Amino acid sequence: MKLIPSCLCLVRHLLLLWAAGIALCLTALEASARPLDDIIDTGDITIFVYSDYAPYSWEENGEYLGIDVELARALGEKLNVEVKILMRGADENLDDDLRVNIWKGDLIHRRVADLMMHVPYDPEVNARNELAVLMAPYFQEKMAVVADRKVLPELSTFGRFMNNPIAVEVDTAGDFFLSNAFRGQLHNSIRRGRTFADAVGMYVEGEVPALIASKAQAEWVATQAKERDSYVVQPPMPGIVRTGWPIGVAVKHDSRDLGYEVAELFSQLDSSGEMQAIYERYGVKYMSPEL
Repeated sequence: MKLIPSCLCLVRHLLLLWAAGIALCLTALEASARPLDDIIDTGDITIFVYSDYAPYSWEENGEYLGIDVELARALGEKLNVEVKILMRGADENLDDDLRVNIWKGDLIHRRVADLMMHVPYDPEVNARNELAVLMAPYFQEKMAVVADRKVLPELSTFGRFMNNPIAVEVDTAGDFFLSNAFRGQLHNSIRRGRTFADAVGMYVEGEVPALIASKAQAEWVATQAKERDSYVVQPPMPGIVRTGWPIGVAVKHDSRDLGYEVAELFSQLDSSGEMQAIYERYGVKYMSPEL
């Protein structure tokens, strides 16, 4: 008779383990990015875009806007599936972004995307991330400055910022360049915004005569600063790690067929002129990726 409680405990323990296993399996399924056939069969695709990242992607009055949002919807139309936008902020680095948004998911809901937009196409990043694959380059990023012609009639060198302030989003490529340019001599002229929107506000409101960002961002800012005589320029940037890089997408390692299909669809959008039209709606000149 003494064995009966022990047996019941053992059965109860096995049932708990079984239930936990089922829960883990369900969680894994919930977080799993899918190959192309699964997406077509279910009729929907989840596409990640960055938040607060104008002109590429941001939320305004409950609506998702931006170049990457429109490209995501264009892909959905081509695939004949519903597009579900997953918008999140950037993490500490690109490796973290790939982990959270493509193959592992966030800590609470474990939600991932089938496709991640606006990923720097870097072979080194590809090599060190076994569970995510960078594919389908669709745009070329470059660094540039938007400046007010009334204050800075010409801008052939960053030496002009020895005596003029310049705005930049903190901890970006532009911030790192300015901090180290001319052996730190521009330090007192740097006006850092906690977000890109903060940096844009400084320029639009006339607090600074210039802002450094990606060329696409600089071109978009020029359309927002209607009270300023804006122009976009790319002065020499001695010492910068790189002045340009291609942008592509990321998929999970077992969803490469989706990445190949997206590359083909981007090619179609480019050939038809739809790609250029989307960028132009935000005041941005489309640039083909340089590989």
